[in-house]
Amino acid sequence: MADFNINNSMPLMLDMTKPTGKAEHTEGPQPGKDYPQFSDFLKDSIQEVNSAQKNADRAIEELIAGESKDIHTTMIKMQQADVSLQMMMQVRNKIMDAYQEVMRTQV
Repeated sequence: MADFNINNSMPLMLDMTKPTGKAEHTEGPQPGKDYPQFSDFLKDSIQEVNSAQKNADRAIEELIAGESKDIHTTMIKMQQADVSLQMMMQVRNKIMDAYQEVMRTQV
């Protein structure tokens, strides 16, 4: 095994600190283009959670009324609704934490 000598690696380290050249220009948002809004994404997500809750409620009502005897599907729908609601609450908590962090920053 070869011995490591720091003096032999110094020129290589110095070369790594030099600029590599011009950074490529990336285009930012262009006016006139229709970009998805965060509020639209949030609204769609809330509607999906609401839909999952309604599907679970409908499955429970059908099971209670005797229209359905498939308790497994009902339980799966209930769990899907629960998980989607929990996820939405965690996203809300993260958004609130980010908002509070922005409000705490000093200009």
